Amino acid sequence: MDPSENLPAIQLDFSVVCPFYNEAEIIGQTVRVMLQNLSRSNVRWELVVVNDGSTDGSEHIVEQLALESPNLRVLGYPQNRGRGHALRTGIAAARGAIIVTTEIDLSWGEDIVHRLVTAMNSWPDADIVVASPQMEGGGYRHVPLKRVWLSRIGNVVIRACLGHGVSMNTGMTRAYRCHVVQSLPLFENGKEFHLEVMLKAVAFGLNIREIPAMLEWKDYRRDGQKAQRKSSSKVNRLIVSHILFSLLANPIRYVWAVALVVFLVGMGFFTAAVVLYIGHEVSVYVALMSILHITLSVLIFILGVVVKQSYIIQREIWTLQRLQLMAQASSGNTEQPNVGGQGAQIFASGAARRR
Repeated sequence: MDPSENLPAIQLDFSVVCPFYNEAEIIGQTVRVMLQNLSRSNVRWELVVVNDGSTDGSEHIVEQLALESPNLRVLGYPQNRGRGHALRTGIAAARGAIIVTTEIDLSWGEDIVHRLVTAMNSWPDADIVVASPQMEGGGYRHVPLKRVWLSRIGNVVIRACLGHGVSMNTGMTRAYRCHVVQSLPLFENGKEFHLEVMLKAVAFGLNIREIPAMLEWKDYRRDGQKAQRKSSSKVNRLIVSHILFSLLANPIRYVWAVALVVFLVGMGFFTAAVVLYIGHEVSVYVALMSILHITLSVLIFILGVVVKQSYIIQREIWTLQRLQLMAQASSGNTEQPNVGGQGAQIFASGAARRR
């Protein structure tokens, strides 16, 4: 069931989508702060929070808040599916011309939503605007040094693999044109969702811009007790999954580079064999090494051609999927195949259904 099918098709100026999972200690306070922050805007907006199968009662806290705030919508499903699934659910249901996805605890700054929306309005040609702590003017505060350097090094590797100049590929905090992001064929359920968006945005030639941002890990208090911000990520597994995704996303970038290096090594052996032969020394073994390396380089080059053709076919499939999504949107069919997935049951809060 589409959580927005019983809602009027109101076009808002922007929507903010925030997933959460087992955040009962801080969810009430952070949602109130977010609502208070957004209420300073003089345009039409909504806050869409998506319960990613919480088991600690987090959803009940935000459902009570939804009864008090007409701008708050609560979506969710019974089982934990991952951040990507939660974001896809919220994005599909969002009614704003601009969709901002970010952390519910405003760890990217209390003005980040307003800055992203302003940037989108200032750059009418931009399809996506990314908040980046890697840019000059951005940075990290109270984030463990190990996580900072893992993020910086990881984003350099990812940027090289994906082949674009965006400095922050792994962060959730971004702004999208609604019609653009809702037309992308997206399927990742985990945090690889962020990389999938960038990969397909580049494949479709979308315009991606960045603004500097400060990422801060905050502490909150509930009933007088400190509730420290938790990171649910298993860092090592996350690093491996992100690197594998990036390497497999567009392998042609390094397959042909490897072929070139092997070919140059083979030519080096060939030159050495010629020198040895002229000098009347034994050159047969060096010549064999030359033949082996040059043959291997040709095989790797052919593999690169196959990989390139596979990538072209894959991009054509994405294009067909995107055209299907756009056709469904224009016909008023809100049941998008890039959302939900695997028969997940999606529900909206009572307050959201009544609006």
